[in-house]
Parts: sequence; structure tokens; C-alpha cells
Amino acid sequence: MNTTIYSSLFNKDQLLKKPSLYIDLPTHLAPLGLIDFCVRLGLESNEIDFDLFESANQNYSMIFYPHHTTYMMKKNATFIVYYETEETLSDLLRDLASEGTTNSNETASSTYYNSLCHLWSAYGTGEKDEAHPLQHLSVQINVQQDIKSHAMLKEICYLGLRLGLYATSVSFPVVTQDERHLAIAIKHGTKNRMELVDRNTIHISGTKESLPTTLHSIAKEKHFSEGGLLGIWEFNEKQVNEAQLLYEESWQDQSEASYIISALQEEKELIVDAEIYMTASKDNRDRYGLDLSKKFPKLKSIKVRSAFKTGLYWVLEEVLPSVQSPFTQVKIICKDGSKKKGLEQRNRWIMELYPIDELIELQYGVPKENVQFEISSIQQHVYSVYVDDLLVAVLNPLISELDYVDNNKKTYPTTAGYRLFKDADIIQEKAVLSDRERFYKYYINDYLPRMEKKLSIDKSNVNQGQLFPLFDRIEIDFTSSGIEKELPVKQEANSSFEALYEDLYFNTLDYFVTLGNQMVNRPFKAPGGVIPYIHRQEDIYEPIYSFVRVYQWHEKEYTDCITKRIVFDENGQFDRADIYVGTTHKVVTVKQQLKNKIIDAYQLTSKYKNFPEVKINYADLSYKGNLIPFFEVTEPITSEYFSGLKKSNEKHTIIFEAGHHPNEVSSTPAILELMEDIILQQPELLKKINFIVIPLANPDGYEIMKMLTKEHPKWKHHAARYNAVGLEFAHVKFQKSVFGEANILPIVLKKWAPDVVIDDHGIPAREWVQPFAGYACPPIFPVSYTLPSAKIYGIGRYADSETKEIQAKNLEQIAEKVNAIFEGTTFAQDNAYWRDRYYKYGTKWEPQKYPIEEMANINFYRSMEVTPTYSSVSILRYPQWVALDIISEVADEIVYDEELNSCIQAHKLFNQAIIQATVSAPVNKKNKNGWPIKQRPIEI
Repeated sequence: MNTTIYSSLFNKDQLLKKPSLYIDLPTHLAPLGLIDFCVRLGLESNEIDFDLFESANQNYSMIFYPHHTTYMMKKNATFIVYYETEETLSDLLRDLASEGTTNSNETASSTYYNSLCHLWSAYGTGEKDEAHPLQHLSVQINVQQDIKSHAMLKEICYLGLRLGLYATSVSFPVVTQDERHLAIAIKHGTKNRMELVDRNTIHISGTKESLPTTLHSIAKEKHFSEGGLLGIWEFNEKQVNEAQLLYEESWQDQSEASYIISALQEEKELIVDAEIYMTASKDNRDRYGLDLSKKFPKLKSIKVRSAFKTGLYWVLEEVLPSVQSPFTQVKIICKDGSKKKGLEQRNRWIMELYPIDELIELQYGVPKENVQFEISSIQQHVYSVYVDDLLVAVLNPLISELDYVDNNKKTYPTTAGYRLFKDADIIQEKAVLSDRERFYKYYINDYLPRMEKKLSIDKSNVNQGQLFPLFDRIEIDFTSSGIEKELPVKQEANSSFEALYEDLYFNTLDYFVTLGNQMVNRPFKAPGGVIPYIHRQEDIYEPIYSFVRVYQWHEKEYTDCITKRIVFDENGQFDRADIYVGTTHKVVTVKQQLKNKIIDAYQLTSKYKNFPEVKINYADLSYKGNLIPFFEVTEPITSEYFSGLKKSNEKHTIIFEAGHHPNEVSSTPAILELMEDIILQQPELLKKINFIVIPLANPDGYEIMKMLTKEHPKWKHHAARYNAVGLEFAHVKFQKSVFGEANILPIVLKKWAPDVVIDDHGIPAREWVQPFAGYACPPIFPVSYTLPSAKIYGIGRYADSETKEIQAKNLEQIAEKVNAIFEGTTFAQDNAYWRDRYYKYGTKWEPQKYPIEEMANINFYRSMEVTPTYSSVSILRYPQWVALDIISEVADEIVYDEELNSCIQAHKLFNQAIIQATVSAPVNKKNKNGWPIKQRPIEI
């Protein structure tokens, strides 16, 4: 492929490809063919410096002598160019540029230039809608002859050098009258300016004397994402919604304790036994029983049971303490929890007992394996408890019926109220409803429909509730008494408050899914933020109360900002720009500072800026206005200008995304620790792999998480799971929206075309309870996360395409590698523990809802029925070149201290296994249109 000059300048076996050449061009020469030659130098390079025309101890030099013939020869480290005329010299350089190349660009990505800021974009040159490892440059550079000069030519050469850098193929010649995709004309003008006169057509004008400095500024300026100036003014035009209060309501009611007393006062027959159900701690229930004895002295007996996780507290507080002699086995037969049109699963009543077997083991010394469950479809009672095969007690908790928010399914939560017995027969049963349930019914049935009428919903706008929200956020402020108790098992706790929080959050999102389907025949997936502020009061008689506020969405939907003209000052420096925000024209100052900042978390802005191996990129702006960075972690890049695509052609590239769901707290510190470990302890890896790190993909969710954990530091806080408007923003990647967080991964894919994509996630570290959504986690999820299924597990996926065989094999190799690296670790022990728990409470009864795809030391899900299938999944979108797409899941939803560190180490070990496997995969290249291109997808 290469002529002598290219094979000398660029060693195909070296990873760094940068032209070390001094072009000693005489001042009287300005051969236009040199522009083509410099484009070729850029094409051959993966890094460049702007030193071609400066003597700076380069390895090679090029000198020019007039001669009666035109040709080039090499003598030692000097390329001697003999020429007859400037025209024949130009032809020679143009021929050198195109030698060994073809103009085929059928597989390269398509770029376009709708704004001048696309000249140098976040991923090189040009805007592009999709990522691809190849990028073709089709450019026509036209220079007005009467203003051509030696000084100007050198700057145009630098422009060409940089355009070539970002290409993997070029249509030569570039100085041509032939039509090309991008046209750049350099011509005379009275003012120094660059104009986008049409799509893909750029004019640069000025005087003969001023154009060199203007061209120099243009050629060297960097995109703002890399710390430069270009595009910063467009970026600063992005608006952040300043939410104003749209509607609020206050609500108040008696507590369930007061309701029960009021209801009992209306009963005519009170010489009875009373069975009371209320949501309160054991101490508060005991005190309440004494209060009832004083108020209703005719009552023969009073039992006050928990209305939350009734079965668990009943067995521990009443049934087992009543057993007189030591015992060795406990069997609890539970009624089948499923009902027609009900959301509850068969194992619902078993789940309400969790973690009873371990609590029995702690309290009575009976091994948890000796506490067994059965499900009966014919048993009349919800619970029958056998101790050493002897039936000792039965129970039917007090249950209510609720319509789910989809107006189709129903739920059957346990609730507050009482039963009255006379001679063991029930003579009265009354559900007064728990505090949680009464507030929930008001919120769902009354507040949300009234709020809905306040919203401006445009049924004809397909983007509303998808690419921009219906409202900014709902804040739900609720106060009551209830149960909040940590358990002596792992991270477990029972919290009626957190259960309400989870129901309010997820069921509100489902409410708007249903509303969208009803109104516009499509779900509203991005309705707005839902922030539950749940407060605990000790006094069970205090009224319960709430304030619910909705804040307005003011910002318009996404509007492109386009720069049509940039004016330069007399020194050729950027001065001002003419931009259009939609149809609004503005003239803005170019030299600006970024208005928005990276949030102060994990020292993202300070700790890594001095590592030569780390380049920080400012990718986009989150919905709430936080700047989102990503880190390029490579062998120290020696130049300011480089091509990620070409770096990925020389080495394999892995991208890590962390902090996508910020309540999954270990992924960000884990990837930052791993990044430091590689730089400081395993720098040899950087000779073989490029690492791209998105350390905190969802900063808005992180801010919500930090705010909510101040009051409830150990809750799961799923309100911080999605973005600020309740959207799983992975679903809107590759779409233009107001959610900049959805753009980060696409930007990295376009810049680097990575081989391996790893998305580090988390799951609850303890039980997830939603009584008003079928008790288990909400129906939005196809599988159950009610309990952790493992300490850490993996998920892999691949496309049903012609590359399926390679990717399926890669996935199996990775699964085996991950399984092997966990062998003998405490993580493998933890995985076995949680697998048993998940099976005992879930999989045994509902295998489809509680799937386990196990290996010896870890669960690794490769079944396509389990893995995500939306179109923005990298390997599904780009099966031709993404080799692996892996999710790791660690049980880390809001954990601290030792448990947090354990989750961090588990994440790191999982990722190290993938790194080791990727490092061992060879870089195989094949000739493609005259160029050595890495074969993709790689085979591991």
C-alpha cells in the first residue's frame, strides 16, 4: 500500500502512527498538491502535531530543488523532491497522496455538516447519526488562485492534515473540481469569516494577508468537549428547566389507630375477643393494646397484630413463643397467593414471611434448612404452621382489595382493622385501611386525576412524555407512624415507610404509562420526576398528613442550535458567531466559559486531570444542567490531536459505563478504583487496550440520591434510579431529546467504536416490598428483584445476525472466565448463599419470574429471554463490530462501609476477568480497499 515515503514515516507494526516529518518548503512555492499530500499524512496517522513546516528534530525531512524533471528520491532520512514547475510539483504530490488508495466508501459512516461547529466535532470531523469503525472523507478544497500564498498554503495543509486524521479512507484528490460530500472554499473577502452557505458547504474568506492566521485558528481549534472553544457557544444555549409550582394539594386524615377506636365505639357487641391489625412496632402495638383495654373494658381479650408483613410477626411473636418444648423443624403451608386478575404471584404469602427461616435460626437455633414452605391451592387459611409435624396455629391476615393503576389488574395488600370473635366465631370483620393505603388511594384516585387536568398535553406531539416530560416533578411529602426496624440478617430491614415510597414511585410511573396508552395510544415513559419524601412520626394517634406538589415543565422540546457564520478579529482569532436556535437568530460572543459544571462527586474534576494517561471529555449536559464527563484512559497520547477510531484499529477498546442508576452505589467508585489500579499498577495493559470510562452517567439521579439519603440513609431510593423525570434514558439513546445523559454512550461509540461494552449496575441488597403492586417488585420488570439472586451476576446478549456465532462464543468464553476468576472467593460463597435464598422463596414456586442461570461460582444470564432487547443496546445496534455487551449486577442499592467495599471489589474482579480475556484476543487485520482494517467483531 505505502510508497517509500509512507512506509518510512509509518511503521505498520507500531501502535503510534504520527508523521515525524519536516517539510522545508521554499517561500516562493505554494503547490496545491501539497494539501492532498498532507491529507494523506493525516490518513496514515492516529496522532498529529502541527509541526510539518517547523524544524523540530523530526526523524525525516523533505526538501525541494528545481530540476528539468519532476520526481522524488530518498537519501538517508531526507526525501528530495525535484520539480520542473510548481504545477508539475503539485501533480507529483497529488499522485503521491493517492497512491495505493481506492475511493470506495461503501461501509464507512456518513457524516454531514449542518453547523460550522461540526467541522471539529466531539468525535473528530462531521456530525453523524450512527457509530461505525470506519469513516470516509470526501472533501473538495477549492482555493481562489489570486489569493494563494505560501503562508496560506501551509495553514490549508494543516487543515487537510487534521481532516485526514479522522478518516479511515479518503476520496483523492481533495483539491479538485469534482463534486465531493463536503466542499470547503477559501476565497477573498473584506472580513475574516467562516460561513456555512449550505449543508456541507463551508466558505472561508478574508484578505490574502489575514487568511493565514484565520486558517491557523480554524485548523487548530478543538471542540469544547476536548477543552477547546468550538461549539461552546452552542452548548451554552442549552436551557435547563427552571421549574415553577403548577399545582399543590394538602391532605390530612385520622391515623389508623384512631380509626380503629372510632369503629370499635360504634360496635354494639363488645363482650368479645378482639383481633386488631395495625401498622406499628411491637412496642407501639403493646401500648395500643393497653389503651384499648382501658377504653373497652368489656373486651374479653385483645391481640394487636402487625398489618405489615403480618405472617412474619405473627409467627415470631405469637406462634413459636407458644411452643412449650424445644423443636427441630418448622413447616409453614401458605395459601396460593395468585388470584384471577391479581398481580400477586403464587409465592406472595411466602415472600411476606421473609427472612423468617434465618430469624428462627438466630432465635431458636433451628437450622434455616429445617424451616420449610409449601404452597396449597386448597387450604382455606393463608398460613398453617406445623412444628415437628404438629399443626400449632393458622391465620388469615386482614386483606383489602385495590385496583392497580393500569385499570385492569388488582392487588390485595394486608391492611388495618379488626375482627371480633364470639365463642371462636367471627361476628364482625372491619377493614379501616392502613394509613399508607388511605393516603395511597387518595393520591392515585383523587390527586393524580386532578393534577392530570392541569397539564398541557398535546395529543398530536409524539415526543411529549417520550423525549421531553409532561411535568418537571411531583414532590410527595407524607407523614405517619409505622414500622421501621432493622433485622439481624445481612442488610435486611422491615419498613412500611419504604414500602409506600416504592409504591408511590413506581406506580406513579405506571399510572402515566396507562394514561399515555389511553390518551395517545403510546405510553408516557418520561412523565416527570417522582420524589417521595416520607417522614416518620412516633405517636400513633397523631393525624397523618401530606403535601403533594407538581412543578411545571417550561422548556420547549429539543431544538437544534446551528452556527451559520463565525467572524474572526483582525488577528485571525475567533470573535463572534451568528447562530440560529430554531428560527431565532442571535449574534453571540465566541470566547465563553462553559456555564455548567461537573457535580462535585468522587473528585471527578480534580483527581484525574494530572494523569497523563487520562483525557477528560465534556460530553453533554444532563436534564438538570450537570456536565457529564467521560475519561479516555490510554497510553499517554503525545499529541493534542488524535483519532479514537484509529486507536481502536490498533488496539482493542473497552468502554465502561457506571452510575447509570445512581442508587446502585458501587459502580462509580469501582470503575474509578479499577482505572487507578490499571494506571498505577498495571500500566502494561494500556499497551494493549484502550479504556473509555463514563464514571457517572446519571448525575441528576446522583443528586436525588444524595438528597434522599439524608433522611433515610439505608433505603433503596429507586427515585434516584432513573433520570430526573423518571425515564430509563437508555431507551432514548440515539434520539434527539432534552436528556443529554442519553447522548453520552452514543458519543463514545461514535468516537471510539469500542469492541467491548460493559455496563456496571446493581440490584437491591435486601428485600424489595410493594404491597400495592402485588407485594413483589412492580410489573414493569419482567423478572423479580424482590430478593437479591446473587452478590454479583452477569448478563450478556448478542444479536440474531450473521455475527451471532462469534458473539455467542465470545459470551461463553467470558462467562467461563468470570466464573473461573470468582472460584474460591468470598463472592462465590455469597453467590451460593443468595442463590439458595432466591430459590427457596422464589424460583421454586415461580421459575419464570425468578430465573436462575447458574454456573459454579456465579449466575450468568445468556438466555435471550432474560436480556434487554431495546434497539439502543450496543451489540444489537452494531452487531457487525461490537464483540461483547455485558452487564454486571451487584447487590449494592444503598450500602455502606464494608458492604460497599465488598461490592466495589466484586465489580472490579468481574471487570478484570473481561479485561484479561480481551487482552488475550489478537488484533487481526485484513486489507480493505487498500487499508489494513481490524477484523470485527473480534474473537475472544
